[in-house]
Amino acid sequence: MRFGPARAFALGARGFASRPPAVLSIQSHVCYGAAGNSAAVFPMRRLGVEVWPVNTVQFSNHTQYAEGWEGLPTPTEQIGLLAKGIERIGALGRCSAILSGYLGTEEQGGAVLDVVRRVKAANPAAIYCCDPVMGHPAKGCVVPEGVQRHHAEASAASADVLCPNVLELGVMTGSEPDTPQAVVRAARALLGAGSARLVLVKHLAHAGLSPDDSFEMLLVGHEEAWHIATPLLPFGRPPVGVGDLTSALFLVGLLQVDCTLPTAPAAGGVYHSSPHAMLPPPGPVPLFGLLQGRSPKAALEHTAGAYFEVMRATSEAEEYELQLVAAQDGLVDPPRSFEAIALDA
Repeated sequence: MRFGPARAFALGARGFASRPPAVLSIQSHVCYGAAGNSAAVFPMRRLGVEVWPVNTVQFSNHTQYAEGWEGLPTPTEQIGLLAKGIERIGALGRCSAILSGYLGTEEQGGAVLDVVRRVKAANPAAIYCCDPVMGHPAKGCVVPEGVQRHHAEASAASADVLCPNVLELGVMTGSEPDTPQAVVRAARALLGAGSARLVLVKHLAHAGLSPDDSFEMLLVGHEEAWHIATPLLPFGRPPVGVGDLTSALFLVGLLQVDCTLPTAPAAGGVYHSSPHAMLPPPGPVPLFGLLQGRSPKAALEHTAGAYFEVMRATSEAEEYELQLVAAQDGLVDPPRSFEAIALDA
């Protein structure tokens, strides 16, 4: 019997019901369209994950509309207060991962890291996945002053998984990678300098193998690197929120029950695999399924297939905003698959 990801999260080793992973997602929210949490929450829930959204801003629409936008950043203190409230009712220890994205102020970055520390105190197995959104002024995507510095310094040092695009990777490493091999070197510089164990470069752009024809991603670990590409589709205006979507999809892939996941590290920091690591015994459940078996590669391949299905639905509808609802079945079981290829670098 074949289960999609949402079903897999709901069943344990013998078909008994188990609690799905929970992600605390701290990023922007738009009332109209798909960016930040508005691009990430629905896909994660559709894939069977509980999502606890915390919005860093609430805008009418994303910032790349020529007509502008309305809305305000969330008060910095509210981010911590929301986590504190979840902790007070005894639920914070259920958090499997923290996903952060767009920050409304530099000060929010410190608040996010405080939440990460609070979650990891409640569940040491929780992982922190950071999408270091730095903006692209030429496209109309702006971030407040100081956010780039926060990500280059604090986020790079604190995250377990980093999901920059190639421009953000360059800012974080003080480099200008322009080939896949240069991207791998820059990503490994991040891995060597902080706590991250994986870097997903979620858009290679000009540094890719075929930037005019393909949307390319590169997943880099300490010893391996995986490249994957999907065809570029025609758009009058390229949709916004793609990075928010791919980071969320990849994080869900790392939490999947059908991957071989490591249990807590033994003496010397070596991880040992357990096929049932996702089953929820009393107390924190080790969920960090990185650098074991094929799980990161499988997560990357599912991310590519689900991304492509969303883009296909969006292109066919001739829409500017990502068509997540129309593509929802393809998020779970993408009709087209793409293979990640090991990259020698």
